[in-house]
Amino acid sequence: MRIFEFYRSSFAGLTKEVWILSISVLINRAGMMVLPFLTIYCTNSLGFSIVQAGIVTGCYGAGSLCGALLGGELTDRFGHYRIMVWSLLASAIGLMSLTLVSTFVPLCIAVFLTSTLGDAFRPATMAAVGVYSTPENRTRSISLLRMALNLGISIGPAIGGFCAASIGYTWLFILDGFTCLLATLFLVFLMPSDRNLRETEVIESDTDTPSAYRDLVYVAFLLITAINIVAFMQILSTVPLYLKEVMHLSEGYIGLFFTINGLIVFFLEMPLVAYSEKRFSSFTSMIIGAVLIGLGILTLNIPMHWLALFICYNLLVSLGEIVNFPFGNSLALNRAPEKQRGSYMGMWSMMFSVTFIVAPVLGTFLVEHFGFNVTWWFMAGMSAVSIPGFYFIRRLWQDGNGT
Repeated sequence: MRIFEFYRSSFAGLTKEVWILSISVLINRAGMMVLPFLTIYCTNSLGFSIVQAGIVTGCYGAGSLCGALLGGELTDRFGHYRIMVWSLLASAIGLMSLTLVSTFVPLCIAVFLTSTLGDAFRPATMAAVGVYSTPENRTRSISLLRMALNLGISIGPAIGGFCAASIGYTWLFILDGFTCLLATLFLVFLMPSDRNLRETEVIESDTDTPSAYRDLVYVAFLLITAINIVAFMQILSTVPLYLKEVMHLSEGYIGLFFTINGLIVFFLEMPLVAYSEKRFSSFTSMIIGAVLIGLGILTLNIPMHWLALFICYNLLVSLGEIVNFPFGNSLALNRAPEKQRGSYMGMWSMMFSVTFIVAPVLGTFLVEHFGFNVTWWFMAGMSAVSIPGFYFIRRLWQDGNGT
């Protein structure tokens, strides 16, 4: 009962608006059916080559990067509410329109535009958390949003795989677009309209506020955070390759690997974040997270049964993710002036988009030229390098939330 009470209390004090945002993210990400199957759709349904399919997927990543930049700037100018609604609506139209495009160059352009418009939603959502939370519950608010995102991402590919196998790939785009439309309606009807008036006051222009891009401490913080995240992101590229080629596991077992990871994050993130908030500073939590991620990667160099590997790696890396990512996001949000939350969160989202591009390229290059063992040592070393970086940035941080 004490454990249950602590778990329940970790959700206490979060505002209704944060819950609405989280549910809208859950609806939106539960419809993330297109991306995991985009390469297969291009090769099997459209007859593209593997290289062409890779370029189409790369256009999605490039659009994500541009969307993060665009969404941050537009949020500062027009407010997070409008950008979230219009981004979801534009994404719904774009996804459904992709069913009408079947040639290479137009599809690349359409995928890039759809991704750009859709990912403008991310910095707007993070800026909204800044408005609808307090400094005391901001990290837990971000964690709730991440819980919704992780649950949605776990649901989406499963639904997408069933739909692709039973009713065809075209319905992936239609259903994905429908969930964006549903999330739009959810925000429009449930987000209180009186918040719009408060938001207008917050986003009035202020020429005296320096640009987010000139905040060199913040830029350095993003670079150091990115080093650690590139190591973590191997979970989406070289780790599945290792499980397939070295451990000789089937796709079913690899799916189980990701299920274990998702369940750990879903069930443990909120209570662990609540506990860490009481025991450690934000930077200390990020340092602990980097250590755990590095140790988790090193377990891949230890010969063990696949089930033991699943448990050891997932437990360490998932715990590292839980105590690193939300506090980093919270630090970024706390540092942002009220009038520039969009641009600060846009830079945070851009950093994540860049790591999505760099991580698989760097990881597969190391595997191809040096093998898996060297790759794991190198990636663990990247996490280790980020640790003194976080110590250094903590000494320069001046918003009072990092000590």
